[in-house]
Amino acid sequence: MDPLQGLILLLSLACGWCQYASFSQSPSEISVSPGQTVALECTVANVAADKVHMHWIRQSPGQKPEGVLFFKTDLSIYRAPGIPERYIPSRDASNKKFLLTIRDVQEGDDSIYFCFAFYGSAGVQTWGEGTRVHVLRSNLPQPRIQLFPPAQEEIATGFATLTCLVSGFFPGYIDVLWRRDSQAQAQGVRTGLVALGEDKTYSVSSYLMVPASEWGSGASYSCVVKHESLASALEKSISAKDCKRQ
Repeated sequence: MDPLQGLILLLSLACGWCQYASFSQSPSEISVSPGQTVALECTVANVAADKVHMHWIRQSPGQKPEGVLFFKTDLSIYRAPGIPERYIPSRDASNKKFLLTIRDVQEGDDSIYFCFAFYGSAGVQTWGEGTRVHVLRSNLPQPRIQLFPPAQEEIATGFATLTCLVSGFFPGYIDVLWRRDSQAQAQGVRTGLVALGEDKTYSVSSYLMVPASEWGSGASYSCVVKHESLASALEKSISAKDCKRQ
């Protein structure tokens, strides 16, 4: 046996041919009304489903990931503190799928759920893409837009940054877009993470940096917000001409 063959054999014995599970989740979002039941699917590839210790984790906007439960290969269940028994995991080994069923859905169940496995000895993590449980509600708090022009000190350096502050919305899933004279603007855009305030509504800031010459040309810049509380997009515009008139 040459040295290369020996190395390959050693590595294969150390990691069991490195056959780790990979996961896929679909769809990316499921809408459900309070009181209904929803089932999330996680399909397994590369290994048999009955060889996988499955974790379910969830994350809501502006918050840290939260453990939901741990579902072992022997079908024992370990729920995280505060997770009720209406969260029920199951395994369909013949179709290589795991399910997380949530009965009697409540508003607090609205989150993005990930299937997840961790191979501690190898330090390997594998994740699904995530599925949002979208709990349908009415009379949601709607976002407000505040649009701020660039500072004169920055314009003197040759650049201009516009700031769009969006606040007062719930839940925390939101799209913030920019337009220049009605044309979508992607270059120079930076949007921060949503933050949950003490009033239990969310806020987020988005920034658009353009050359100072473009800002001074009189073009109109718009911050456009899409949120499930709105029947249509919310938009607010600003231009250098508007600022000069103030």
